[in-house]
Amino acid sequence: MSARTVGIRARVAPYVLIFAFLLACAPVGARAQSSWKPSRPVAFVVGATPGGSLDLTARLMQRVWDQQKTSGQPVIVINKPGAGQGLAWAYMQDKGADGHAIALGGPNLISNEITGVHPIGYTDVTTIAMLLDDYIAFVVRPDSRLASVRDAVERLRRDPGALTIGCGPALGGGAHIGALVALRAGGVRVQDVRFVVYKSAGEAATAVLAGEIDLAVGTVANYPPLLSAGRLRAIGVTSPQRLNGVMAQVPTLRDQGIDAVFTTWRNILGPRNMSPAQLAYWQDAVTQVMKSDEWRRDLERNFWTDNFLTGERARKYLAQQSALYRKIFQEVGLAKSTP
Repeated sequence: MSARTVGIRARVAPYVLIFAFLLACAPVGARAQSSWKPSRPVAFVVGATPGGSLDLTARLMQRVWDQQKTSGQPVIVINKPGAGQGLAWAYMQDKGADGHAIALGGPNLISNEITGVHPIGYTDVTTIAMLLDDYIAFVVRPDSRLASVRDAVERLRRDPGALTIGCGPALGGGAHIGALVALRAGGVRVQDVRFVVYKSAGEAATAVLAGEIDLAVGTVANYPPLLSAGRLRAIGVTSPQRLNGVMAQVPTLRDQGIDAVFTTWRNILGPRNMSPAQLAYWQDAVTQVMKSDEWRRDLERNFWTDNFLTGERARKYLAQQSALYRKIFQEVGLAKSTP
């Protein structure tokens, strides 16, 4: 070996060591992110039929990803209602082992296990990110004799079977839990209340319009067009204070002497064994949506509250929600499993 070659190697070696050190110190997500991206169309699975706020959320994210050409591959929303959204999550687990299927999640991810509806829970999937918080509204036909949630509470206290309440896409979802919290706070024996389950909140709203049920509960985002058109009337909302826009005149539960507030949520999931590279890619993709002008506009338009969390903060949030929901279902006698 010549002296010249040895000299070159001696000069290059420190730079190689520095580069290796910087690579080792780089965040795992940053290194993994560059090593994986979708190579074919991605399934974005939703456990409800089109027309409700779950589907609305997924299609908004799909639109932003397509507009920004985030992956170079189409994101296709697939609706798989049933079993408290469990069918959607089972489909994602089956199809998404290589990172090409994700799903929308919500309270059923916790309540299904507690109530025995479906075995897949939040510890059986990969939480990519928490997205948003939402409130629950109570709506009736304009000609309904129910002027407020307080009116409904008084009737149900006398006879828990006096009214039929529609919700979707499942018992144990945010709308159902919000109704349980409100009615129980008003002194109703909620175990005996007649809930009718539809495949989406949109279908429940249609059932109210058709006179099939007395009132419906669902996230606020489901109702503004119907409220503005005078086709439905909102009689209460689970927010801590009144909302704005078309909801400005709708009283909160506390306005009506019912001491209850309830917030539901939505998140993005991957299959249980999602690789670090795939997780890093999807967290970055969701972050791009959260930063978009279109998403910020839709947060306000749909009465959503930003709750973007990833990593340990997201896992801690879900653990807290799990403890809260278990307490709620145990108190109302609907829990079928133990921690």
